[in-house]
Amino acid sequence: MGAMARRGWARITDSVADILRRGAWYPVVDETPDGHVVVDVRQGVQVRLKREDVTMRSEPPTTWSVVVRTGVLRPTLGGSNSSDIVMTYAVCPACHERQDFEGKPGTLRCPRCGHTGAVDWSATC
Repeated sequence: MGAMARRGWARITDSVADILRRGAWYPVVDETPDGHVVVDVRQGVQVRLKREDVTMRSEPPTTWSVVVRTGVLRPTLGGSNSSDIVMTYAVCPACHERQDFEGKPGTLRCPRCGHTGAVDWSATC
């Protein structure tokens, strides 16, 4: 992150799911007196969000988030040769890559960055 000091981590709530990737935790770089937080989406790109629209945590995430597609967030077909409808996916805590899965895995490995970690089944996004 360079010179920016992290003030924790934030994940959007379902009410603003179209702004950032659901299930992804972003570093908080600023909190404003008017009830907003600024998150670093990627190097040089920051987004200002209402504090009430995010869940906060102090430690960086290590577990995969499980996202359930609902409402206007339409399901996708599972794989290039499949007609199975995929209603859930996981989000890598390290790079925000989406990954489809089958069953209820305890751990996942990211094909993009190689992060291996537990899947957080305690709350879905």
